[in-house]
Amino acid sequence: MSTIKVLDKAFQILNSFDDANKSISLKELTVITQLNKSTILRICSSLIKHNFLIKNEINGSYRLGPGSWKLGSIYNSNFKIGNEIKEILSEVCEATGQSTGYWIKAGNKKVCLYRVNSKSELNHYVVEGTTFELKSATGKVLLAYTEDILELKNQIDKKGYIFTTGERLDNIASVAVPVFDKKDNFKGTISVSGWKQFFTNKSVPKYYKILSSYHNKLKELLSNE
Repeated sequence: MSTIKVLDKAFQILNSFDDANKSISLKELTVITQLNKSTILRICSSLIKHNFLIKNEINGSYRLGPGSWKLGSIYNSNFKIGNEIKEILSEVCEATGQSTGYWIKAGNKKVCLYRVNSKSELNHYVVEGTTFELKSATGKVLLAYTEDILELKNQIDKKGYIFTTGERLDNIASVAVPVFDKKDNFKGTISVSGWKQFFTNKSVPKYYKILSSYHNKLKELLSNE
């Protein structure tokens, strides 16, 4: 097996972990990754050696190790204004009752860099660092300004936001606005998302108004990044 293929399989294993799968058994890893047990055992052994995984010796399950946390912390430290952005997201969440996030584009995916999830039982829960395809309102904003899609940009320029419902998940709707620095360089998008019954003809403009009220503050913050 080539080195590149081994690396691909190692990343498959690491990417199997998320907030819903903090601890994963060998059997579950075979289902998620579609790799055979011997390959998983061999790669996991190496990942454990380098502190990227920890094995529970009692039940044989795996969870992420301190090496994974270290890399995540280093990545997050590149964004010095994270606490300030999360304060804004918390205020938006409080004002709307919906989950809020700050998203950037990475390759052909969108990444939730910062997140404040609503405390409501009916919320749209996303973990910081999660990646998705470039769909829904946030994906469309990111595509519009990073790939210069004029139709989408014109739509956003006219309304100030993009609203989508049921695009990535059937029951979820979202409103997203672009954010820029003082030099009008596109930096990312902030959004409000939740169950679609909370996104009505009356509430969507309200959510947009709340998001847009932080336009100048975000410009200031993102200019100091």
